[in-house]
Amino acid sequence: MRHLHRQGQDLALAALAATGCLILAACGGSSGSHQPAPKPASVATAEPSSGPAAVAAIMANWKTVFNGKASLPSRLELLQDGPQVEAFVEAQAKTSFGAAAAGSTATISAVKITSPARATVDYEVLLLGTPLLKHQVGTAVLVGGIWKVGIASFCGLTYLEYPKTSPKLPAVCRS
Repeated sequence: MRHLHRQGQDLALAALAATGCLILAACGGSSGSHQPAPKPASVATAEPSSGPAAVAAIMANWKTVFNGKASLPSRLELLQDGPQVEAFVEAQAKTSFGAAAAGSTATISAVKITSPARATVDYEVLLLGTPLLKHQVGTAVLVGGIWKVGIASFCGLTYLEYPKTSPKLPAVCRS
């Protein structure tokens, strides 16, 4: 019985850490001390919608979103509806996880393009190389010629910390 309680605490801690810092939020914040992330492709140089180059773009963009050393604006650019969650992300950046999460990353184990504008991404979220959330499945969407982390994936991670009806969640995650 004690083992089950400990296991539940570990899962809750991982969920809290992942949502508190690894969903863009506090993973590095927006201070100038962080390494700039590669700029996403512009509409003029749209990323491909299929093939190995599309898979590579999806992987690179997902890694940027979960990179604790990337700037907050560059991560929000690679999140579908990023401006709609910016205030939430900035609030999360001020939590105790904000200072500790510069070592966050993601590993992508598979990308499957399911349509010209949608892909499924199998990934893990890590903190200082230690997996916090294993075997996650998310969605990438092609928006304006850029493969972005789907808002459903972002919201799914926030639900690990907050109920879907929580007023703390961005409105886009409460609908």
